[in-house]
Amino acid sequence: MRIIYFDIDCLRPDHLGCYGYNRPTSPTIDAIAKEGICFDHYYCASSPCVPSRTCLTSGRFGVRNGVVSNVGPGARFRITTRDYGGPHDANQMFPRQLKKHGYDPVCFSNFADRHYALWFMCGWSEFHTPNLKSGAETAEEVNAKVLPWLKSNATRENYYLHINYWDAHRCYKMDASWADRFRDYPVTQSWPDEEAIRTHQSVTGAFTAHRQFQNDTSPHPLMPGAINDRRDFEHMITGYDASIAYVDAHVKQVLDELDRQGVLEDAVIVFSADHGDAFGEHGIYSDHVNVDECIHRIPLIIRWPGVTPAHVRSNTFMYNVDYAPTICDLLGMPIPEDWDGKSYQDNLRGLSGADREWLVWDGALYTVQRAVRTKTHLYIKTVDAWEYNNRSDEELYDMIADPYETTNLCDSSPDVLEQCRTIMCDWIDQQKCKANWTADPFDAILEHRKSWR
Repeated sequence: MRIIYFDIDCLRPDHLGCYGYNRPTSPTIDAIAKEGICFDHYYCASSPCVPSRTCLTSGRFGVRNGVVSNVGPGARFRITTRDYGGPHDANQMFPRQLKKHGYDPVCFSNFADRHYALWFMCGWSEFHTPNLKSGAETAEEVNAKVLPWLKSNATRENYYLHINYWDAHRCYKMDASWADRFRDYPVTQSWPDEEAIRTHQSVTGAFTAHRQFQNDTSPHPLMPGAINDRRDFEHMITGYDASIAYVDAHVKQVLDELDRQGVLEDAVIVFSADHGDAFGEHGIYSDHVNVDECIHRIPLIIRWPGVTPAHVRSNTFMYNVDYAPTICDLLGMPIPEDWDGKSYQDNLRGLSGADREWLVWDGALYTVQRAVRTKTHLYIKTVDAWEYNNRSDEELYDMIADPYETTNLCDSSPDVLEQCRTIMCDWIDQQKCKANWTADPFDAILEHRKSWR
C-alpha cells in the first residue's frame, strides 16, 4: 500500500470546488474527490500551525500534549524521554507507529525547521527539509525535491509520503497571472459587505483591516495593502484562490509522476490542512489568530481504492486527532492507548460509524481561546483577547443561520450557553483524568503573559 498525504497550509475547504466553491481553484483535487470521500465537518483540535500538526502526529489533544501555540510556554511538546535501555513504547507518534508496523514514513516539509519543532522529525524513515526557506518556499521548490524521489521510489511497497505546501499561507507570492483564470468567475460570497468592512476599520490587532502591511502598502501584487472596502476584499480573495490554484497545479505534477510509474490507480490519496484562514471573520483578514470556525474547519479528502466509495460527502464530526487512529485501523495496526483520537474506518467505507455530538478545540498564539462546537452552535471562551478589542469573554453563535459569527447569542440563548459551558468544563475534567496528565498549558501561557505586560 502506498499512501500520499498532501498537507496544504491554510487551506479552507469552502474554497475548493469539491466543497461547492464556484471558482476553478482545485481541478486536480476535485478529480480525486470524485473518486473518494469528503468530510464536511473535519476540524483541527488545536490551532494554528504547530498545535494542529502536534495533534495530528501525536494523536493527543493540545491540552494533553502541551502544544496550543507556536511559541513560548504553550509550545512545549510533552514528549516522554527515556534512557537508552528504557521502554520503547513511549512517544507512539503516528510516524513511529507506521514504521513499527512495516511502513516507511517519508516526509518533505520545512515545518520542523520553520518552527524549531524538531520532535516532528522523530520516527520517519526519511525526513527531507526541501531548503532553508522555512515555509517561504514555493510548491515548485518542494516538487524539485519530491519528483526526483518519486522517480526512484514510487514503485516501492508500503510507504506513507507526507508532502507539505505553504503557498496558501500569507503572503501570496506566486506570479499574478495565476489570478487570470478567475476573471470570468466573480467572488460570489456576499459577506463581508461594505457595511461590515466599515465596522472592521476600528478593530485593533494584527492582521486586521489596517494591519496588513506597513504603511498600508503591499509588496505582493496578489494582496491589497489594506482592507478599506469590498474591492480590497475581493482582491485578497482572488490572491488566496490563485495560491490554491498554484498548489493544485503542483499536486498534479506529483499525481502525474505516480501515474507514469503505474502506481496512481492503486495509491491512497489524502488532502488536508493544518488550519484555515479568516477573511473578514471577526475583522481578521488572511490569517489565523482566533479559534473561529473558519480557522478550525479544514478539508479531509480521502480516496482509498477498495475502501472509500466514490463521490461521497460525510457530515460526521471528526477531529484531526482521529486521523492517525483511522489510518492505523485501516492498515491493521494497533491504536496506542494514550491517543485521544478514535477510528473512523467505517465512515471511510461509507457506513454509519463514529461520530461526535460536539467538539472542543483551542488555540493560544494570539488570543487565548477555547471553543465548543455542537451540531448547531459555536461557543467561544476568551481568557486573553491580547490586542483585539472586539472579542468578548464569552460568545455564542448559531452556525446554521450565522456562519460568519456576526451575532453573539449569549444573552438571548441562555440554555444553549449553559449547555456549552457544561460541555467545556466536563471535557477538561475528562482530560485531567487521563494518564500522563500534567497541566492545562493555558495556565503557563497566562502566567507568562503577566511578565511582559
